[in-house]
Amino acid sequence: MNPLHRTFSLAGIRTVPLRGLGALASRLYIYLSGFLAVFLMAAYVSPADFGQYSIYQSVLEMALVVGTLGSALLFSRNAASVPPGVRRGDVVRTLAIGLPLAVVLIAVILTLQRTAVGDLPFVLILATLAVFAFVNLRLAYSRGLGFSGLLNLEAGIRSTVLVLGVAVLATLSFELHVTHLLLINLLAFLVVGVASMHAGWAAGPPRGSALLGLASQGSATVYSVLMFLLRKSDLLVVAFFMPLGYVGAFKIAFLLAEAPSQFVQAFLYTKTRAMLGSDASNFDDSQLQLAKYSFLLGCVLFAALVVVISVAAPLLKVGRQALEIFLCIAPYFLLRTYTVHHEMLLALKTPMSTLGYWAMAEVALRLLSYVVIVAVFPGKPHYVFFLAAFSELVLFEVRMHALLGFFPLVRLVRGSSTKQS
Repeated sequence: MNPLHRTFSLAGIRTVPLRGLGALASRLYIYLSGFLAVFLMAAYVSPADFGQYSIYQSVLEMALVVGTLGSALLFSRNAASVPPGVRRGDVVRTLAIGLPLAVVLIAVILTLQRTAVGDLPFVLILATLAVFAFVNLRLAYSRGLGFSGLLNLEAGIRSTVLVLGVAVLATLSFELHVTHLLLINLLAFLVVGVASMHAGWAAGPPRGSALLGLASQGSATVYSVLMFLLRKSDLLVVAFFMPLGYVGAFKIAFLLAEAPSQFVQAFLYTKTRAMLGSDASNFDDSQLQLAKYSFLLGCVLFAALVVVISVAAPLLKVGRQALEIFLCIAPYFLLRTYTVHHEMLLALKTPMSTLGYWAMAEVALRLLSYVVIVAVFPGKPHYVFFLAAFSELVLFEVRMHALLGFFPLVRLVRGSSTKQS
């Protein structure tokens, strides 16, 4: 039995599910190990090498979207259907089509970033991508079956391997460069890949030819690319016109600011089966209250993170700049702790084409915000998150009203259980 699925009870106290607590504990482990990994690299690696590694990591994450044809969501949606809507042939076909496209994408992005293509770091990125894509699809399928333990732990496992590798080399007074970091990172993905093959920790689709429609995978790819551009591409954007030292500081600030919404998301992964069986158009007060409590939890976490980065800043080569960036982007990510529940439910229940249209609107808003901020505040691209916190909240409320018939904030404030017309 997966330990994250167990429950316990005490006399006079109702049964308490450990599943959600396990998800939050795993996310805490992920961020503690992730923070330690980033801080170690920022302390022992030159700002230029750390910034270059951050670019490689962002390129890898974007290439993953194309390499899997954005199909992680489709694997989760169809895993629990009877009979299963995903087969082993879907994995093979998806990777056979997606990975070559992802290789081309990596080459194009690195060329635009004025980074070498065809050297050892490039080869290491491609090898890591192949492992990452396979593991991603396997864990997505497991999520659809209700098994999210390894999914919530894999990033922490990778960070732990990175911490150990950097610590050992630093202890030996070995001069660390970006190639060494990429080698350790590949080893980390291989460790997770081995773990994902354990029958008790993850599951793979049954044998058979591909069942997913290529059209649906095409829509999923477009949607996933748009969501990456919205949620994960900021580092690549600022890397086009900012020095590598700034990129490293932005990486640290972004990782910290994103943490509270990731805690909420990890908990909601355990609710995937319930979300798949729910009616997205029938939001009750408990679901709205969950969003509210998630926001309050986010406030507490952000207060703690301000202390963490304030203490850590003097120890890091880019610490002072990272603290400034963190304070600017915190309001946007605090908002994310409120909206993530509704966004995840819609992603599981709404047609891909509909999701894509709204995602395009969000991306357009973000790009417009960058144009405005770069024109008015050159050298301060992180100010874009001030605009994003307002504009994306408005778009979120409008989208919810268009799809479900009510404004979540209005309904939450009024405490009404009826839809707003």
